Amino acid sequence: MNGKHFEKRNVSPERAMQILHKNGLQVDENQAKKILDFMYILAKLVVKEYLSEDEN
Repeated sequence: MNGKHFEKRNVSPERAMQILHKNGLQVDENQAKKILDFMYILAKLVVKEYLSEDEN
């Protein structure tokens, strides 16, 4: 986090704020960045797990 990840990100913090607001959650830009960091980490873990299951 904190800018240490260099992967391409398709969802901006502003877009995340819009999506969350649409679903009844009010967050500031810093919170949106943290949420996106967490979601990208989860996505990477899920893909890694899926691919490792595929090898077995």
